[in-house]
Amino acid sequence: MDISEARLDSLVSRLSEGLSVEIKTWIDPKAAEGIAKITKAVIALYNRDGGYLIIGFNNDTLQPDREDAPDDVKAAFHVDVIQGIVSRYSSISIEIQVAFVERKGSLHPVIAVPQGVTVPAAAKRDLNDNGRMLIREDTVYFRTLGSNGTPSTSAIKASDWPDLLKICFDNREADIGRFLRRQLGVEWANLFTSALKSPTLEERTRSILQQGADARQMEIEARKLSPSAQMLLQKGSWEVALVFDPPKDVEDSSSDFLAKVDSSNPEYTGWPAWLVSTNFHNTADRPYKRETAWESLILGSVSESLDFYRMHARGEFYQSRLLRDDMTDRVEPGTALDPRLAAYFVAEVIAVGLRFVSALSFDVDAKLGFMFRWNRLRGRHIDHWVDQGSYSRNKVTREDSIESYVEVPADTPASSIAPYVQRATSKLFGSFAGYELKPDAIETEVNRLLKRS
Repeated sequence: MDISEARLDSLVSRLSEGLSVEIKTWIDPKAAEGIAKITKAVIALYNRDGGYLIIGFNNDTLQPDREDAPDDVKAAFHVDVIQGIVSRYSSISIEIQVAFVERKGSLHPVIAVPQGVTVPAAAKRDLNDNGRMLIREDTVYFRTLGSNGTPSTSAIKASDWPDLLKICFDNREADIGRFLRRQLGVEWANLFTSALKSPTLEERTRSILQQGADARQMEIEARKLSPSAQMLLQKGSWEVALVFDPPKDVEDSSSDFLAKVDSSNPEYTGWPAWLVSTNFHNTADRPYKRETAWESLILGSVSESLDFYRMHARGEFYQSRLLRDDMTDRVEPGTALDPRLAAYFVAEVIAVGLRFVSALSFDVDAKLGFMFRWNRLRGRHIDHWVDQGSYSRNKVTREDSIESYVEVPADTPASSIAPYVQRATSKLFGSFAGYELKPDAIETEVNRLLKRS
């Protein structure tokens, strides 16, 4: 799991509980109750395919809890202490990491639980505290959503077993998918991982893309943008629509739907795809209901950004963002496109969409249609400015807007999405004088993304 300073800062600066993030007030790792809470949380997060346990925040206000903090936080939550608890009570060897992050003058431990579960972890012994059974042997703990969409840790229920088994099988299939791509190549491997495209789904996805773009323009016109925000409209942007087939037979999108979208988002990046801004400080950035769908226009207050989201419970999602290439001082705005960065964000969108399948109760036989569109491209050149700093001045595009479409089966493991990312970006890259990003490079970007979860 990613425990870089940037990742930890993003976790605590936009603090919220989800299926992969659990928040606890201060607990004592030496006390029976504290041991039980750590054990259950780590096992539950591991069974959910990894995540973070963040300690020292009030569960209701999400503000630092200053009353019960230990005198020496780093000693109390030393990795050897936490690992000892996990090793004693988990049936599976789970190698955790412990990092510390500062918030408002207080130091807080973050316990990172690894991904890769292929066999469910359970408690391997009881923990009895004066007649209270805090941990029960053979119990499988799991991060689950309650009836109101609130994530929590509990003993696994019958309704959660399909999710857990799918996660385990996906991790087993990941190795098979990588083997096929290495031995057979992407084209032949696609025969095993992709389904036939449905023109009807493609048409629906294109329609949602346009509806989202129209709704974005409507909100921009309705909201009074500052002069600096108006300038952002001149920068390059990219859009994506995601449509599930078959759709849900619903007319409205409830608050419960929005909560499930929020809590099930794996947050592969610090500013994740289909961000739910319910707790944002600026009320104008928070979601609002328009024509039975949730929308939000988010203007960054610290860094320049202008994002728009639209989500409907039928299984229709849209988002628009500015090109990162125009938001850096490392290249001149409007002149460059980093292909690895483009592939990285396409991979994030697809991976997040696949997480929505089980969280929103779509059938495993469903299909996901993705329609991408990149804008204000004309005259840009290929520039690997993020990592390598190299550029190809002769790889220039004359196209101003590029659209591409890809369908992904709902049962596709996140680790097997590289062929879909390549398909979704090949038309974009090809417009730059035939430029190609090799499959190995795309696989690298996919793996880099998934390791951040």
